[in-house]
Amino acid sequence: MPVTAAQSSPASDQSCDYCALPVRRSPVELVIDGVAKRFCCYGCGLALQITDSRGEEGHAAAMLVRLGLAIFFAMNVMMMSLPAYAPHVYGETVDSDGALFAVLRVLAMVFAAPVLVLLGGPILGSAIRNLRSGGFATDALIVLGVVAATAISAWRVFTGGGPVFFDTAVMVLVLVTLGRYLEARARARAGAAIRRQVSPDGVIAHRISGGAQDVEIDQLRPGDRVRVLPGEMFPTDGRVTDGVGWVDEAALTGESTPLLKRPSSLVSGGTCSLDGRFEVAVERAASDSATARIAGLLAEASRRPSPVERATERVARFFLPATLLIAAATALWWGVDRGIDDAVLRGLSVLVVACPCALGLATPMAMWLGLGAAASRGIVVRSAEALEHAAAVDAVYFDKTGTLTSSTPRLLACLPRAGSGLTATELLAHAALLEKGLHHPLARAIEKGALANLEVAAEIEGRRAEDLRLLPGRGVVGEIEGTRMTLGSPEFAAQSFPGQAAPADAHGTVYLWNDRAILGEIRFAEEIRPSAASLIDRLRRRHFPLRVLSGDHRADAISPQLVSRDEVELGLSADDKLAAIRSASRRRRRSGGALAMVGDGLNDAPALAAADLGIAFGAPSDLTRLNADAVVLADDLMRIDWLLDHARRLRRVIRQNLVWAFGYNTIALVAAAAGWLTPMIASILMLLSSSFVIANSRKLRTRPDPRRSELAPNTDEPSFSAARAAPPA
Repeated sequence: MPVTAAQSSPASDQSCDYCALPVRRSPVELVIDGVAKRFCCYGCGLALQITDSRGEEGHAAAMLVRLGLAIFFAMNVMMMSLPAYAPHVYGETVDSDGALFAVLRVLAMVFAAPVLVLLGGPILGSAIRNLRSGGFATDALIVLGVVAATAISAWRVFTGGGPVFFDTAVMVLVLVTLGRYLEARARARAGAAIRRQVSPDGVIAHRISGGAQDVEIDQLRPGDRVRVLPGEMFPTDGRVTDGVGWVDEAALTGESTPLLKRPSSLVSGGTCSLDGRFEVAVERAASDSATARIAGLLAEASRRPSPVERATERVARFFLPATLLIAAATALWWGVDRGIDDAVLRGLSVLVVACPCALGLATPMAMWLGLGAAASRGIVVRSAEALEHAAAVDAVYFDKTGTLTSSTPRLLACLPRAGSGLTATELLAHAALLEKGLHHPLARAIEKGALANLEVAAEIEGRRAEDLRLLPGRGVVGEIEGTRMTLGSPEFAAQSFPGQAAPADAHGTVYLWNDRAILGEIRFAEEIRPSAASLIDRLRRRHFPLRVLSGDHRADAISPQLVSRDEVELGLSADDKLAAIRSASRRRRRSGGALAMVGDGLNDAPALAAADLGIAFGAPSDLTRLNADAVVLADDLMRIDWLLDHARRLRRVIRQNLVWAFGYNTIALVAAAAGWLTPMIASILMLLSSSFVIANSRKLRTRPDPRRSELAPNTDEPSFSAARAAPPA
């Protein structure tokens, strides 16, 4: 066989090679085609070798034959054992100790041996590994029951008297193995949403710098230039140098609306070009791309057990020895009253039915699906514990700038000076030529306003200021139609023309001037995010206390239609925000609640860290600088409402799973000890119990949000449908 057992070693922070979920206990290690692989359970090893087509085809066939052979031999054991039940149907007229029955017992033992090797061997190995590491796992319960039934049956075959239990032993192994295989498949589907956030393996990049050639994405380095064709994914993070088209960023942000990308636009690895042919300058290696860093955050979250999960594991460790004592007591009770035959059957029933598979799946399965569903919505949650905190949130505090308001201000007015000879349209066109391709928020606002004005857009198309020079913190200088012009801050304008420029106001102002005079000014205003009002209204309906923490000193810093004046604290420094969050968090905890802080993730990092749940808005390139429990990648505040609802739904599902698991095990133990269950029925019930937990947890998968239709569309770019009707040149 191409599959052998490998020496086990503790690896609490490793991931399963099949389901990609964490291995927190002694792993199952198999050498497949000379490569050591690590699994969280034997079922995952079995599932990988049946379903994985990346390796040698013989592996899948070998394991499929292995399972098929075990079932074939088990069916033969059942057939050989069937006549043994004749006395129970026809009474004592059937001689169960005759020669024919003796031959059938021998044949049942012969056919049971391959099943014990094929399916019992891996379970025995797993039990031994757990015992060596100081643990007592569910595999030990199965092994004890199967070994006891097989040993007594073999002894009776050789001594020639009494019933045998080979059929019971092999069917328990078949049902347990089948159940674990199905559980492994479910865990793999739970981990699939997390794995989708990783830059896909084997993606080929069309590198055009240094000679055109196709290379693996891990060979790309900053400074390389690549070509991306329609329908292809961007291999890593970079900046568009040529090409215009729509890009689907749903894999990164969960936002279904495509975004228009043009020269100088940033693109992220793992996103897909819908209709554009792009040339991109690579800015990050694939291992440092946005998707790779998101994958790292998700992997860290899946490896960190939640408090509920840790408590469940502690209960399970006490539950297993208790089960062993109950099984021994049951066997003793029935043995004294009915004899050894009933003692074996009742004891084996207790061991099988009490295996806490459902209990072990109850919390992790829900958590894995919960993390995956959040990731598919463009929300990266750093830990399972953060999801638990989100379920308890009953108050939300907001930063203003960049959170409730857009990070890009809105162009408010273009005001040419008297005698400048410029119209408002010409003033905007000159400013757009100077700022074209720059990434300062005011530059983006000017470019957006220019593109919205058809006359200005036509005038600046294909043009750019000559001899362009950036003056950090002051402005930009360039030559337009032979005239040297400067677009700069009020302070810079006041230095050049004392007395002609007013101090900067809270909205933002830039001035345009030449060598002789100031030509005009452009004013900006903060723009409330389209989804802010929807989120505030939703939280009010849920009676959440709200507060806005702002560094602005103006009383009109935020619209009173959004929040009332007594819900806003003005003029706060970063330290002031931190103190306010700490004080509010202590109050919420005393009442059993939790406080969420929503900020842009940069200057609000201390406040985000101090809150029970810190939620950051930030570009993927800022992920490594964020100090928050959750990161919302999409430009949609309603994702916060979805996250809070999702966390409450997750908590509800976990409670349902735990109630079911504890209730099932308690009732099943009583029924088995009372003699109401046979071992095979106990195996089927164990499988059905785990299936219930899996099915109940799968309710957490992402489903359409009925509120999505209420949200305003993405206003950062033209609508997709409009662009389809009139595609950009």
